[in-house]
Amino acid sequence: MSKERARARAVREAEAAERAAANAEQRAKLAAERARRERRALRWRRLRLWQHGSGFHRKRDTWAALATLALVLMLTTYLFTSSAQAVLLVALILVIAGPALVMLSFDRRNR
Repeated sequence: MSKERARARAVREAEAAERAAANAEQRAKLAAERARRERRALRWRRLRLWQHGSGFHRKRDTWAALATLALVLMLTTYLFTSSAQAVLLVALILVIAGPALVMLSFDRRNR
């Protein structure tokens, strides 16, 4: 009887060892997949040029206000002059002088 018990125990131990090896292999696969996903996500975050920083919403509101102001200026120019050339002149002035005005108005060193 003890030989049968020893064989049964050996079979159970072998099955347990196989299960443990399969579990270890499965955990290794999952860990490798998770590491690959994390590396891929990190690469993607580094490549994204449009990644938003902490001040994104404030900047977005500022840019929206400036764009609205530019459109209002061009619309009022057209309504007062009825001239496409005057509107193009205002647009040209805004394109050239706009960045300078923004730098003067929203200088970060004064904050």
